[in-house]
Amino acid sequence: MLTIRRLLFPTDFSEGAALAFPQAAALAAWHDAELHILNVTEGGAPPEESLPASLDVLREWLGYASDEGPTDDLDLEALSIVQNQVDADSAPERIVDYAEAEGIDLVVMSTHGRRGVQRMLLGSVTEEVVRKVPCPVLAVRSDGEEAPAPTVRRILVPVDFSDASKTAVRHANALAQTYGADLDLLHVVEQVVYPSAYGVEPAYFPTQEVLTRVERTLGEMAREDLGRNQVQVSAVVGYAPTSILRHAEENDIDLIVIATHGRSGLDRMLLGSVAERVLRRAPTPVFIVKPERASLVPPPESEAAAAHE
Repeated sequence: MLTIRRLLFPTDFSEGAALAFPQAAALAAWHDAELHILNVTEGGAPPEESLPASLDVLREWLGYASDEGPTDDLDLEALSIVQNQVDADSAPERIVDYAEAEGIDLVVMSTHGRRGVQRMLLGSVTEEVVRKVPCPVLAVRSDGEEAPAPTVRRILVPVDFSDASKTAVRHANALAQTYGADLDLLHVVEQVVYPSAYGVEPAYFPTQEVLTRVERTLGEMAREDLGRNQVQVSAVVGYAPTSILRHAEENDIDLIVIATHGRSGLDRMLLGSVAERVLRRAPTPVFIVKPERASLVPPPESEAAAAHE
């Protein structure tokens, strides 16, 4: 089960930003968490709109959800809501500072919004928050007219067998329990092709036998580490971001859970580059886990035991 006590929703009052609010409100309600709403103004310019927002405005934001589901019966008056408006030279830095100061467990934010005089959270700002904030981030695309449905039926988590991706798997499993969703585990093998100048033969790898073995290992992980017998497992050859996005589109994925670190190819680091590429292009919300920072799930029993030795 996820441990979420305080959740942060940054907004600039644009419709793009508001499209992330149904996700934030639903998660706050399900986990009885304190919902922080933050607006950052820059340069001391008087805002066209300001916090605190009325319940009518919050209900309007909630109405952006694209399906009838959990938000229909959500009682905003029952939520513990904290609203703050601050001025700063940099919106992303102030969001990160706020998250650190308030002990925020999860940031839920849009990937698009307004800039310039009508400034706000374009993808670049979201990516900066993702890189610097000390907790996971749920990033919601906002280039459509409706918000993604708060209902999640199928979750995809890429696995490269690094400790980072295993942390992502634990978060994905807890999210699947929260939403009552099915879980997909995907491993992407990037085939190595050397330039002819190296004077070596191309590596004809992997074979179908290797992919079958990987899928078997993913199944064992699901059973032994997660206690799940019904999990969709897949191993494919390709470019990691493209393969992840293709799987999401072809399998009706509602949420992607991905770690910011891990392995790609044979021994290269899957740094933020892969996570950010997925974040920029994913058709679904992306839950980004930062294994080296705060976690919303307890460590495996083996790690917990070692910590007490």
